[in-house]
Amino acid sequence: MIGRTFSHYRILEQIGAGGMGVVYRARDEELERDVAIKVLPSGTLSDDESRRRFREEALSLARLNHPNIATVHEFGSQDGIDFLVTEYISGVNLDAKIAGRPLPPKTVLALGVQFANGLNAAHQQGLVHRDLKPGNIRITPDDRLKILDFGLARLAKPDGDMDLTASIQKLEDTMGTLPYMAPEQLRGEKADARSDIWSAGAVLFEMAAGRRPFAESNGPLLINAILNRDPEAPSKLNRQISPGLESVILKALDKDPQHRYQSVRELCIDLERLTTGVSPLTSSPSRGFWKSGHGRWWVGGMFALILITACALTIPPLRQRLSAVGVSGGEKHIAVLPFDNIGNNAATEEIAEGLMDSLTSKFSNLDSGRNSLWVVPASVVRRRKVEDPTAAWHELGATLVVKGSIQRQGEGVHLTVNLINTKTLRQVGSVEIEDAAGDISTLQNEVVTRLAKMMGVSVTSEMLRSSGSSSVPAAYESYLKALGYIQRYDKPGNLDAAIDALQSAVNQDVRFAVGYAALGEAYRLKYQVDRNVKWLDEATKNCKRAGELDSKLPSVYVTLGRIHDDAGKHDLAVQEFQRALDLNPRDADALNGMAHAYENASRIADAEAAYKKAAALRLDYWDGYNTIGLFYDRQRRYDEAIKSLQRAIELTPDNAQVYFNLGAVYLDTSDPKMIPNAERALRKSLELNPTFAAYANLGFLYTQQGKYAESAAMTEKALQFNDRDYLVWANLANAYSWLKDPVKLESARSRELELLEESAKAKPNDAQVQASLAALYAQKKMREPALARVRTALALAPEDPVVLVTVGAAHEALGDRPEAIQFVQKGILNGYTLDDLQRDPDMQALLNDPSFKVRAKN
Repeated sequence: MIGRTFSHYRILEQIGAGGMGVVYRARDEELERDVAIKVLPSGTLSDDESRRRFREEALSLARLNHPNIATVHEFGSQDGIDFLVTEYISGVNLDAKIAGRPLPPKTVLALGVQFANGLNAAHQQGLVHRDLKPGNIRITPDDRLKILDFGLARLAKPDGDMDLTASIQKLEDTMGTLPYMAPEQLRGEKADARSDIWSAGAVLFEMAAGRRPFAESNGPLLINAILNRDPEAPSKLNRQISPGLESVILKALDKDPQHRYQSVRELCIDLERLTTGVSPLTSSPSRGFWKSGHGRWWVGGMFALILITACALTIPPLRQRLSAVGVSGGEKHIAVLPFDNIGNNAATEEIAEGLMDSLTSKFSNLDSGRNSLWVVPASVVRRRKVEDPTAAWHELGATLVVKGSIQRQGEGVHLTVNLINTKTLRQVGSVEIEDAAGDISTLQNEVVTRLAKMMGVSVTSEMLRSSGSSSVPAAYESYLKALGYIQRYDKPGNLDAAIDALQSAVNQDVRFAVGYAALGEAYRLKYQVDRNVKWLDEATKNCKRAGELDSKLPSVYVTLGRIHDDAGKHDLAVQEFQRALDLNPRDADALNGMAHAYENASRIADAEAAYKKAAALRLDYWDGYNTIGLFYDRQRRYDEAIKSLQRAIELTPDNAQVYFNLGAVYLDTSDPKMIPNAERALRKSLELNPTFAAYANLGFLYTQQGKYAESAAMTEKALQFNDRDYLVWANLANAYSWLKDPVKLESARSRELELLEESAKAKPNDAQVQASLAALYAQKKMREPALARVRTALALAPEDPVVLVTVGAAHEALGDRPEAIQFVQKGILNGYTLDDLQRDPDMQALLNDPSFKVRAKN
């Protein structure tokens, strides 16, 4: 073809090929410009009638003039060859730009808006593409997007949609069109504009995540996935994806055309809102993507068993069993969602975070005696990573959500807050308010008053006062910033920044009771980080000052209860939590603290009663049974734990977290007969939602069974989710050691050592970390550093069985067999099991030493 002339177009080079023909760059000899010529496959237009119809529709495409659509110049035939002439666009196709890697979020939005604008322009003219995919999208050197081949699929088969069988064959050959076809197209139904929207969602997904929504490479499996499976959350593949962008993508990919965007204009509006930092107008359908909550490692031997501990005792039910969801009548279940920071003003980021907490607190104080509101704790909303109304309904049982934004303009503050019905996704009402002087406290009180009126809840000045505020705007702004810092107190410097902000707040308003209470909590958290008792003294002092200023703040007594609990004064803790509950019987933090204080004081019966009381508030809520189940597990009452968790599964049979916890409890029984049950539960959890914790536990289970290849495979999958836990690397190293793979063993141990050294710096008083670090140093023949860590570990926990056996392993690696035997035998006497020891590949020689004798503890 090169050098050949069609009409007045001289072919210069081939620039592409696909199922709809070969594309060449050609020279328009008349207008002296480069064009693109697509030569259609032979037989595409089989007769004069189909050629006539093709020409007519090509002419209609030629009238479509939009900067994001490749212009069609003409359709022609010569020597039995049919060809379509379009503008020549330099650059690369989108599939080459993606190349298996996610694009930056700003790029996704910038290209997405152009994509939607072009598609919308065509739909306005009644033209549907039917074959949208990255290969049909061109990106110019200056980042302009052009949609190619518009309407070509329809032109090639004017009487119907693309042939499915041909598409499957194309998939097997080139992975072409099929992955981007909407479910209704695969079912043989007529494609319309909403089919293009599904394909656009698939393209946006690939731009954001670096891979297609459904990655199957087998045609029938791919069709089944598109028809029957929900795509994975894009944010799980790329953490930089915002909740708003994820919501837009998943809505476009809804399998039901009725639930998708009904026009590309709607999609375009939401993408444009995201580019300005404003949340999209519409929400994605419920996907049930579980986000693991707080976790703990249940250490068995040298390895780890993960148990997710659900701390929230008072979250509303996952699925309401009430017939009506409305604003009038009955109890309202409300959640305050994260606030948007309009304009991405860095100075406002922490204030936006703090608004979520302060508004939650204010709503919690409204009409608590009449039980008309049930407010989801802000900590629970964050832990579940709930960002939209649909997720709030399905994951938290909230019937209403408060969703808002804050914008700073100089000194002024603009708040927009919407009250949304989570079942209908209809806006119940909206409050838009601003203050030129930046008095956020006054604005918040006005917002709460108006939203409460919409919900039929009466508000008194006493309620607003007791929820905490300040008459000094600068003081309240500092308080909100501090709340934002406290939410991420794990980040270096954030706690100090919170303390500085709160100190500034109470200096500016010496009667700011809530500010003193928050300062007390910040100091308590600082004690948890570095265990310096002076911080407990500061925490207590500030809480007492808050109580002197306002004796009716539940948060003061919750923090005091936590301080006493941290200090081992569990009876005093119970008294403080009770004072909080006297003020608000439904205070989630107080209920949770009370139960834990009883448990820490070994008042097991009282703890059990407190857990049951919390669960009784929501009899149809799965997490009550989940929490009691984990309590029973800690008490080694495994039958009761299993029964409680099974009840939680009955209430929510699609609950991946509870299946995970059930599998962990089966493992905790140490009963070989329970291993198959544990495996089934963990695999069910993974089927519902693949997580780091479930893969890690399954890897541990296979270690228990001596299935080291399977253990390595599962553990490697866990590390794809999270490669920051040294215990998981330790389990992987154990598997590689048994598998006699020295290269992978050394790699795993090197990563384990790196993470252990980080952990030792962060937690210098963790004896098991120090002992594990000693063992790894010993394996690398670093004798002096190993022995130094041995001394530290033994000084911190001289009777801990795991520490003793790990110290023994360090001596064994250093060649000190007598010392190794001594420490291992003492560890066994203190409770370490011989079964766990026999699963350690590095201890086999010691076990076979005639000097090693296992003695039972008297």
